[in-house]
Amino acid sequence: MSYSGLATYCNRTSQHYDGRFGYKVCKITPHYMAAAWSGKQCADYFARNTRQASSNYCIGINGDIACSVDEENAAWTSSNWLNDSQSITIECGNINNVTGEMTQATWDSLVNLCVDICKRYGFRLNYTGNSSGSLTMHKMFAATSCPGAWLEARMPQLAQEVNARLDGQTVAPSAPSTPNTPSGEKYSVGTPICTNTLSVNCYGTSKILKGDWSGTIGRVIKGAKYPYRVDRNGVAIGWTNDAGIDTDPHTPVGTTQSSSEAIDQILHEGSYVTSVHMKIGNQGLKKIGDDLCCYLSQLGGWFPIRMVDKVPNSDGYNDNVLHTTNAVVYVTRIRVDAVNVQKNIVKIGGIWVDPTPLTEIA
Repeated sequence: MSYSGLATYCNRTSQHYDGRFGYKVCKITPHYMAAAWSGKQCADYFARNTRQASSNYCIGINGDIACSVDEENAAWTSSNWLNDSQSITIECGNINNVTGEMTQATWDSLVNLCVDICKRYGFRLNYTGNSSGSLTMHKMFAATSCPGAWLEARMPQLAQEVNARLDGQTVAPSAPSTPNTPSGEKYSVGTPICTNTLSVNCYGTSKILKGDWSGTIGRVIKGAKYPYRVDRNGVAIGWTNDAGIDTDPHTPVGTTQSSSEAIDQILHEGSYVTSVHMKIGNQGLKKIGDDLCCYLSQLGGWFPIRMVDKVPNSDGYNDNVLHTTNAVVYVTRIRVDAVNVQKNIVKIGGIWVDPTPLTEIA
């Protein structure tokens, strides 16, 4: 049995592959729990044989590390046996179940564990944005939002910090976030705003969008290039700054127009969208073609469950299975294939839907 000495708790009774099919460990795959759990809670949860999932390690929101599957065995984690057989998989606790945001303690433990793994197996972290790199994501292999927008935006930073430590640097290049308060910024959490600029992350290192959006400040990160997280209907849609926020808050362009006119202004072909939380209908589940579907009235009818994630615990279970019609789901991140302004519909995942619950994020 092998595991990192950084793990303070072990529960090795979870489901896993025996061995690694002859493959050598050469990758790391961080996941998000979508739960504010400790590492022990996560490992114990995986140990339930009915869960049919596992991870080599679990890191809690206080930074504790638990071993769930010994390193010589591949965990059932990434929906891809080849990636699982080459990768040490790590579940990370979250303080925001939608974005996957971590605490500083979780981040620090993730960096430390990655450094330890890389040293023992003799490789560096290389994030390429696809499955060819040594730092991979669950969403590269399945229709899921895992590891969440927060960690996905920081994958290059994770590789940079780990490699800096491997090179003998004692100070990490940067912290993933700073505390919300005291912010020292012009605007505070809860302030309704309109903005003409949205960044995909607070650092301004990804796509910068120009347009007209309204929302409420959901978080403030002091000193960031785009310190204000803009939330709409409970969903984070991007980050903005003082220069982008209008001095005369107003109704954004499009919301006073007809809905068909507004689509072209807000949802563009080739962009990516998320959605508000939607309760599934009481019709239950229905097989349409090869897809198992749930009824989402806000999207206009039956929609494949493979394209949505469940709000944790909305039906009494903290997983992504729709156990009852109490389940609440949301579209996490999906590409807009086409826009039909005349009919006021958009195509996502090959299906024409009502755009009302959708919000452009990139």
